[in-house]
Amino acid sequence: MASSCHMPPSVKTPHPMIAVPEALEKVLSETAKSLWLQQSRRNDDVSSAALPSHLQLVGRISAVDVKAPNPGYPNHNSSIMDGYAVKTSDLAKARGTYDAMNQQQKENYVLDFTVASKVFAGDDGGKSGHQSDVGFNESNHRTAVYVTTGAVVPTGYDAVIPVEDTDNLFSNDHAQRDDKATRIHIIPSKVSSVLSTTPWTWIRTVGIDIPPESIVLSKGEKIQPVHLALLAQVGIGFDNVKVKRFPRVGVLSTGNELISSTELAPGSQQPHGKIPDVNRPLLLSQLSSYGNCSPVDLGIVSDEDCESIAYKLNDYLWTADGEGIDVIITTGGISMGEKDIMEQVFVQGMGGAVHFGRMNMKPGKPTTFITIDRDTGKGQCKKLVFALPGNPVSASVCTELLVKPCLDLLHDGFNVESSDSSMESFTKRTVDNARVREEVMAAITSDIKLDQGRPEYRRVTLQRVPSNSKDAQYTYHATGTGVQRSSRVLSLRGADGLMMLPRGGKLGCGFDIAQKGMKFPVLLYSSLSSSSELSFKDSMHLNMWKAQQHVHGRSSSKLALGVIICAPKELNDGDDFRSIDTTLINSLGGDSKAAVVHRTICRLPQDEADDQLGTKFSSIVNGPQSEGVNIIFAVVPTHPSTAETGSGAAFKAGLEVSHALRPMLTKNAFALALQVRNCAASRDPLAALFENVCGTVRDGSAVIITCSDRGLEGGIMAVQGSLGHLVSDATSL
Repeated sequence: MASSCHMPPSVKTPHPMIAVPEALEKVLSETAKSLWLQQSRRNDDVSSAALPSHLQLVGRISAVDVKAPNPGYPNHNSSIMDGYAVKTSDLAKARGTYDAMNQQQKENYVLDFTVASKVFAGDDGGKSGHQSDVGFNESNHRTAVYVTTGAVVPTGYDAVIPVEDTDNLFSNDHAQRDDKATRIHIIPSKVSSVLSTTPWTWIRTVGIDIPPESIVLSKGEKIQPVHLALLAQVGIGFDNVKVKRFPRVGVLSTGNELISSTELAPGSQQPHGKIPDVNRPLLLSQLSSYGNCSPVDLGIVSDEDCESIAYKLNDYLWTADGEGIDVIITTGGISMGEKDIMEQVFVQGMGGAVHFGRMNMKPGKPTTFITIDRDTGKGQCKKLVFALPGNPVSASVCTELLVKPCLDLLHDGFNVESSDSSMESFTKRTVDNARVREEVMAAITSDIKLDQGRPEYRRVTLQRVPSNSKDAQYTYHATGTGVQRSSRVLSLRGADGLMMLPRGGKLGCGFDIAQKGMKFPVLLYSSLSSSSELSFKDSMHLNMWKAQQHVHGRSSSKLALGVIICAPKELNDGDDFRSIDTTLINSLGGDSKAAVVHRTICRLPQDEADDQLGTKFSSIVNGPQSEGVNIIFAVVPTHPSTAETGSGAAFKAGLEVSHALRPMLTKNAFALALQVRNCAASRDPLAALFENVCGTVRDGSAVIITCSDRGLEGGIMAVQGSLGHLVSDATSL
């Protein structure tokens, strides 16, 4: 049956395959441009609907600064303690009398008050106060007012004496409790301190917690439960808070083979040749969990009629009231098959521009990102389209990697600053500071065979365990979620994040098996804390890719290696340790990538002082023989024929070497040194005993690493990309 797609057929050619961080950079750039255009139009990002519920407000972004009205909070002088409000002017008069007394007189002095009334929390402190009906001469006696915690302190009273400092609070006759004026006196041991009471003691004065005009909720701030408490304190109703509207995200499934779960009668079997549409419920619920958008179900379309699909989607995008979809996610129909028509729909049918059409990852290779621009009459507008693969795991993973950061940026927004002289400067600043998934390094709990074609984003569960390292209290262990097929939704169940595994083989990281104990970055599905935020420019995800680009971009030059063999005197004098050179070169990609340009064998006598050893190393590292060297390896060998004592001597020598070299570092790379040790230990457990040092030397122009030959290949191969990045930083100084 011929396709009913009436658009001219397009010749399908594979798009260039780009790395995931590069793809995310493109997504964030177009998202930032969309924000720039939005701010140049009318202010249509403020929600006009009332949001009276606290559940609706939490997680939203405030569109304006919210200030505390006069008089601030509290709006009255209130007591901090249960006690008696008094006048410090009365106390000052009594103080003069008290100070003139001798010690015996002071011990017999009675500081008493007549209780004029009682004010409880909730009373207004005036008319509703509980007045005494027994008269007294206020002119010749001190008065006090009983107040409870939170009660209004009556006008004219400017301090509170805690009830614990008083005695004879009420009459013992309960019936007279509210009917008789009562005298109180200060217990003798507290008289002196009470007489020293200063104004406003134990009183929260008007506006002391929140002064008037204080900003209790800032424009662009995400509303948290504490903000609701602040709004309540200053008397601002939830329905008066203006928030930025959520980006509207439409989710569309494509494919003749799909049936909705609502089409099946309870207990019935699905028709032969059909499969349930799991992508829409999966992605709609996934988007809802982000708390940064309003998901919209666009249903299922067949992969037959391009024009009708384009017509339907245009209706959703460009509505007369301006409330159209901001972002479209489609699943299926985006690869190279005859029925894969979605790129044609978006480009030819809707005027879209493709920014990338394949990603170098597993799963999710065919993922395509498109933008559609149009002048709406109110200004230029940009819509964002993610055409994702049809397999549900691929769709879910790519939504995590690309769509969530896009929606976070759309929802959070970035204000145009005075330094943003153009869309380009605004875009760069916004992309650099865009919020991305938090990352941790985790050790794998079993060997993993690496994919020979593409990097893999493996679904893993994480376990936090105590660390043996002095550099961290905890570390993480990562375990795969079973078979990682892109159709197997079970691989998403229980996953804590996506582990970024490198491409295997000679064209990748250089090894085929990631061995148990090796550490790799994991993009977390949930942040470790509510305050944890990671910007795109600081992410391992981006910087590891940049490091690899730097290493792979060395087409005309190799890494120049310097090797210092730090041999304990117990080892054979005739051994020149050439095998270490070979291991280092192979670990860094082979002869085409690295070459040893200088090597020195440094014998370490046990009785050599630390300062002499440091001087020896300084002459090597800073001498002319190390000019032009990119990386200096200080390797302590342990000869295979040595006994236990020989190995022990080598590791003792390692401590001496690290101690001597550490003061020479101009920049310390603690994390890289730790990764070298952990990955070396995964090859040879004895490597865990060695103290590695890594950082820059020679005023930052070269990198130095101290290590043992135990597990050397595993340690260096695991940090090859990161090492290239550190070399890049060093050589650019």
